[in-house]
Amino acid sequence: MSGTGLALELHMCRSIARLSGLSILFLLVWAGTARAASLTLAWDPSQGATGYTVYWGTQSGVYPNSLNVGAQTSKQITGLIDGNPYYFVVKAYNAANLESAPSIEVSRRVGIPIFTLADFDGDLASDISVFRPSNGMWYERLSSSGGSAFYQWGLTGDVPVPGDYDGDGRNDVAVWRPSTGIWYIRNSSDGSNAFLQWGLTGDIPVPGDYDGDGKADAAVFRPSTGIWYVRDLVTNTARFYQWGLAGDIPVPGDYDGDGRTDVAVFRPSTGIWYVLYSNTGASAFFTWGLAGDLVAQADYDGDGKTDVAVFRPSTATWYIRKSSTGASTFYQWGLGSDVPVPGDYDKDGKADVAVFRPSTGIWYVQLSSSGAPAFYQWGLTGDIPVLKR
Repeated sequence: MSGTGLALELHMCRSIARLSGLSILFLLVWAGTARAASLTLAWDPSQGATGYTVYWGTQSGVYPNSLNVGAQTSKQITGLIDGNPYYFVVKAYNAANLESAPSIEVSRRVGIPIFTLADFDGDLASDISVFRPSNGMWYERLSSSGGSAFYQWGLTGDVPVPGDYDGDGRNDVAVWRPSTGIWYIRNSSDGSNAFLQWGLTGDIPVPGDYDGDGKADAAVFRPSTGIWYVRDLVTNTARFYQWGLAGDIPVPGDYDGDGRTDVAVFRPSTGIWYVLYSNTGASAFFTWGLAGDLVAQADYDGDGKTDVAVFRPSTATWYIRKSSTGASTFYQWGLGSDVPVPGDYDKDGKADVAVFRPSTGIWYVQLSSSGAPAFYQWGLTGDIPVLKR
């Protein structure tokens, strides 16, 4: 028997996210103040199967819990704990009780809002958006309505650092000012402003949800020392990680699927990625890329984990290593002068291969849901796409 496939669809309050796999698995989560959560899994039927068993646990690859659900292709899982990451696979079995290989593993932190990069309207799709340094304006094309939004926020020389700093399920407009190390954040929940001095000239801003509370943390990577400085804006506590060397490129992402941003760097001189998993404290190393490649890490296979990926300007080729299977995928998409801007533009839970062309202001997106191309005129020469890694 071949393995059954999984995908996840996560409904939390008003929002929906899909984490796609080989076929369809739906995940329903009720979030709130309760300490326990429930979710519903659903998957495509497997040919020749007489039943299915769901396996899960709080560490990747370790599934101490299981439930035989019989012939049904959906099941509610109860007694999960809010704030914990969970990893799921499903196996099919036949009349002789022989099990298939497991589906791909999918993961999600229960009870924590879903984060989609550059989702300013809260519909779980990435919004095409640019920051214009010449006038400090943000220009957003909202995917939910096709309308636009404009904000005056920032100065020439500022670095756009969008993130969900207030935990309302929408990205906040934010910039980091290298000359002073100050973060300027405009909270989308109530329009209030937040300011924080965190970092020095020469640092690289690397915002992310490092503690898994559903809110972005201010963070910088200091190339001169290889130290990461992370500041929790809720508790005002700080954490430090020694991870990387001068010349490394920071590539934060959720590589282990536990709902927390992992500290990681790409070393152009060797093409090696060094990842520190937040779930276990273990480290991982991937040789993926060459000097001159542009990093493009994102969740391309929809399993809830960041995939190692690069865009090679010399050939305009994308090289993606899928975390779900370890398989490699290659796409020729864009020109050598384009800026890679992967994001979930079609709201299918998988990052789409996409580029922004500075010379024309056109975005070229290959939609993962259909394989069809999409084109958007949004931006001018000199604009910074906020989805730039």
